[in-house]
Amino acid sequence: MQSNQGTGLQGLRHYAAAANAQEQPKQPKEQSYDSLELTQEKIDAITDKIPQRPVGVVEGTSYTLIILAAFGVLAFVLYHVLTSLIFEPTAITCFNHTLERLKHDPRITVRIGGADDIRAWGTNSESRVARQQIPHQIYKDANGVEHVRIQFYIRGPSGTGMVNADMYKDGQGQWQYTYLVVDASPASGSGVPQRLAIITPR
Repeated sequence: MQSNQGTGLQGLRHYAAAANAQEQPKQPKEQSYDSLELTQEKIDAITDKIPQRPVGVVEGTSYTLIILAAFGVLAFVLYHVLTSLIFEPTAITCFNHTLERLKHDPRITVRIGGADDIRAWGTNSESRVARQQIPHQIYKDANGVEHVRIQFYIRGPSGTGMVNADMYKDGQGQWQYTYLVVDASPASGSGVPQRLAIITPR
């Protein structure tokens, strides 16, 4: 009888041990999950404590200056495009008008060169931008009429010349000249320039 009871107790113990063995593998996963969760919380806590570098006054001012400089360059480019390509300045209009007239004047073609050979520029400079600028002066006479004085240079196979002109618009809006003179020099550069009064000063 005692032998049967001992056998029964051993069976119960064995069953309980087997049940515990089946439940134990779940514990490492829960512990591992809890451990990872705590680690993530620790990481978040650490990263939240890292201070962000504040932007200093000097650095902020530098960014502002860079932005303003960029806007300034953009404004300059837009102004140059509008004035040079879309809205032609008065001085350029007078320059083109005068150059075309000189190219077809026989006194110029004989001393400077043919219409297709004549070149013109604003100032004697190595800078391309400066050469494209036409020296000019805009003023009003005693009658309130606006005048434009221009000066530029021309060159051809036979010689060079310095052009001076004073222009204004008449009642019909057409360009007229108060005077138009050219100081022409031979291509060799020798001799005194010859003044050609294309339109005699009034």
